[in-house]
Amino acid sequence: MTRRNWLAMAAASAFAAEPKKRVPISRETLVVRMPDAEPVRLANGATILAIEDRRLPIALISFKVEGAGEIFAPQPGEAAFTASMLTEGAAGRSGKQIALAASRAGTVLSAYADLGDEVAVVDGDGLAAGWPQWFELMCGVVRTPAFPSDEFQQMRQRWEAGLRLQRPVDLADQRLLHMIYGKHPAGNSLYSAEALASFTPEILAAWHRERYTPSNTVILCIGKVRPSELRAKAEKLLGDWHGSNVAPSLPPAPEAPASRKIALIDRPGAPQTLIQIGALAIDRRSPDYFPLLLLNQVLGTGMSSRFIRILRREKRYAFFTGSVFTAGRFAGFWRARATVRADATMDSLEIMLDQLRQMCDGVLPSEELEQAKRAATGEFALGLEEPSQVLGHCYQRFRYGFSTDYWDRYPAKIEAVSAREIQAAAQKYFDPNRLQIVLSGDLSRWRSALEKLGPVQS
Repeated sequence: MTRRNWLAMAAASAFAAEPKKRVPISRETLVVRMPDAEPVRLANGATILAIEDRRLPIALISFKVEGAGEIFAPQPGEAAFTASMLTEGAAGRSGKQIALAASRAGTVLSAYADLGDEVAVVDGDGLAAGWPQWFELMCGVVRTPAFPSDEFQQMRQRWEAGLRLQRPVDLADQRLLHMIYGKHPAGNSLYSAEALASFTPEILAAWHRERYTPSNTVILCIGKVRPSELRAKAEKLLGDWHGSNVAPSLPPAPEAPASRKIALIDRPGAPQTLIQIGALAIDRRSPDYFPLLLLNQVLGTGMSSRFIRILRREKRYAFFTGSVFTAGRFAGFWRARATVRADATMDSLEIMLDQLRQMCDGVLPSEELEQAKRAATGEFALGLEEPSQVLGHCYQRFRYGFSTDYWDRYPAKIEAVSAREIQAAAQKYFDPNRLQIVLSGDLSRWRSALEKLGPVQS
């Protein structure tokens, strides 16, 4: 090897060993100015939040219907099935005609009510030049769905097939949410075959009449659309839309589990184990939101997080790992997930629980805290490049009654979180003795070892 090769290798090693000294880091707090979306209330009670952005020839319009989500449904799946049927026929058009008309206007329409959520949603995202046409389609879909029997039967068959083809991660998610929420409706994470068989077009139509009302509807828009034109169009198309003024009332608040439980899903011969750890978290207005945001950042968000660094990069146990948390008008959940080699199951689980214990018992090192703050602020800043994210922020500000400068001060709120506040949040929500654990894999390889950690249920 030549002297030049040796020097090149030495230089590369030195650069790799000290990347932080070579990357410039700004210590200034990010300053943003979010566009305003002044709520406009239509005569029938519907609300419009619109942001004009003429930089691109596109628009995004979304109907959010409060109280029409799964959390309020009499049976799991009823609200989700109703929402999925909205685009299958409405306002004198069949589902195929709606799809064709939307395509010609430069958009694709979608309708859904996510499991465990509070709202039903109808989205349109496409060319702004055709927005009047596809907005009219959206109004028809929200107001006057037909629930045609042929499309209903086809939809039910697809959903029945989906039940039979559930992935291991879906089954583990359902089990974990049920353990976290207990009898609370948010624990009903999926419809059953029996519930699906009981649905009829008439049942879905009755749910629609009761819940899809203008007083519970927020119309969001961002893009190359003048707010005044959107309001005029909405008044014309929705002015005679009326309904009961049902004020959706949340179920009683969920109670956090009092003790740790472990659930197992057997997959004999599986080469990998899916590990899920969860806990009841916070509602969106909680003062613990920002400490929990950074706590989750440290544990499982981004390539520098602890779970990813240890399980994936250092140990090479995990194919995938990470964590998320949700927060709505009632307490959401925190969930960590890792797909690991079957032979590394117990070691991986112990590592994850040990990291949670460390967060409870000790104060986060200052360097790691600063890194988490920069990452969280950077993700927020990048999100502002996405129109859908900006629109989502405006909706949250309206929905939760945040101040008009809430998002302007968001980076400063992240920067203000202390290591002690993060430790307090960990102690409050991530006590290892109260966490819920689900493992999906070959039980024969590690069941006996698991029983040392607490009660085990299959």
